[in-house]
Amino acid sequence: MSEFNREVVYDVVICGAGMAGQTLARQIKREMPNKTVVMVDRLTRPLPDVAFKVGESTAEAGSYYLGVVLGLNDYFKENHFLKMGLRYFFQSEQAHERFDSRPEYGLVEFPKVGSFTLDRGKFENDLRQFNEADGVVMLEGYRIRDMKIAEGDEPHELTIRQDGGTDVTVQAHWLIDATGRGRMLQKRLGLSRKRGQSSSSVWFRVRGKVDVSDFVPNDQTEWHDRVPNRTRMAATTHLMGKGYWIWIIPLPNDNTSIGITSLDGLQNFDERNTLPRAMDWLHEHEPFLANYLQDFEILDFKTMRNISYTAQKVFSSQRWASAGEAAVFSDPFYAPGTDLIAFGNTIITEMIRRESAGTLTPAMVREFNTFYLGLNDSLTDSIQTCYPFMDNSTVMTAKLLWDATAAWSFVTPRMFNSYYLDTEKSNKIRAITSSFFSLTRRMNQFLLDWGSLPKGRLTFQFINYLAIPYLAALRKRNLQVNKSMDELIADQLENMRIIEELAQVLFLLALEDVMPEERAHFDDNVWLNPWKISLDPTKWEEEGLFAPKSEPRDLTALHHEVLGLFEVREFA
Repeated sequence: MSEFNREVVYDVVICGAGMAGQTLARQIKREMPNKTVVMVDRLTRPLPDVAFKVGESTAEAGSYYLGVVLGLNDYFKENHFLKMGLRYFFQSEQAHERFDSRPEYGLVEFPKVGSFTLDRGKFENDLRQFNEADGVVMLEGYRIRDMKIAEGDEPHELTIRQDGGTDVTVQAHWLIDATGRGRMLQKRLGLSRKRGQSSSSVWFRVRGKVDVSDFVPNDQTEWHDRVPNRTRMAATTHLMGKGYWIWIIPLPNDNTSIGITSLDGLQNFDERNTLPRAMDWLHEHEPFLANYLQDFEILDFKTMRNISYTAQKVFSSQRWASAGEAAVFSDPFYAPGTDLIAFGNTIITEMIRRESAGTLTPAMVREFNTFYLGLNDSLTDSIQTCYPFMDNSTVMTAKLLWDATAAWSFVTPRMFNSYYLDTEKSNKIRAITSSFFSLTRRMNQFLLDWGSLPKGRLTFQFINYLAIPYLAALRKRNLQVNKSMDELIADQLENMRIIEELAQVLFLLALEDVMPEERAHFDDNVWLNPWKISLDPTKWEEEGLFAPKSEPRDLTALHHEVLGLFEVREFA
């Protein structure tokens, strides 16, 4: 255990010892062992297990960061849960009477490139021990009373104090704010910004396993058999409704995290801002879950308004940075929190390395800010598009296919191959993918328009999304490490071809669903301009839908893969 020396100017001081700060400290010490790191946190060990912090579910990029970059794969396999992807149950006409009537979108087995479900309390306790063993100085039980952000090469200074103690000064060359939603640096420098619409969450943990398989009688063998061995609960499960989604996440020690997130204006937060109100709300909207929970012990209950936010900048060439929730926070629908920690921490580590070598420039820092803030902001904007139609299984499935294709094409490969840290490589990739961003904005508006219409005629019972050939192949190809630049460029060219084709297939799917009379005018293999897709037939010709900018390709296979997921429902 390294002792604090107040006469030393440390290389890095990290304010806050939550997940973002602790993982950053571990990354710095793994990649630059000679750097001196001191952490300051108001909490002291032992941190409580289970009912500690929300954010237990991770996605592929964040799990790669935790498991490979931080060298914790074996630790996670032994101490936390492997996650069976994401699972969604949508609304149906009989949803309150028969849970098995709800359309289901999820996996039947664990994917080869996986992700983790964490007990945040255990993880953060263990990280403190790991970091101390690596030489990180831990100052626990201290509150930050003041800070001085230095100019030039002078060290930054923190004034800290334990309860009942006297002021202590910490000096460091780099100052990192990982204080969470308190956003110490952002608020001090006036850099905080709201992003997107207002959404809010309530959440609680219960003692015991909440298994959605128990919602369906055992004699409904067809429903149970389509996901063998009662493994549904290994996923992060979402119960979907108009304007809201509910997470059900299994935790180590046989406990369960449950949360309700909604978009203000579509659901009234005040109807569930206490535990009794939340239970009443669940009885009205999700009675299977509410009835199931009646005999469970509630371990905690917390609320959070205005979940998502962003910033003007989070990295500075003045040798400071914000990490984790002290920087930004996206809408949590796809569990992106650890992904953002991964990208942010890796950028901060790279900045410290380059500054130490004398090669960090203001232009590099501006580029890192643009990338990181753009990732957070576009993710929030895209997710919040779908709250109005979260109850619509067909439109939401189109949205999930689009977002999974985009994430595994343009986001996760960045973490697996780290090319976002290299300006030259990033520029080469950006030259190929730049038109994706205008296309995804168009598609989000198209999906919002589709979801605003009365529910159409397409439905499904179950979709195993990694049984869709194009999506499984795309995921396998993109989620690989150590690719050459030529391979990455070839990947992105192929990804752009697929995303252009998918946009056109989803357009035909929407017509099949809500405008079958218009769909009859289109051949399955028609080639369109996806940047001009809409559901207003009067604008198709004028806006250039029938004037594609690329050479036609055969859409037959992809069209049948996607359309084959659905059936035409019978109307009474």
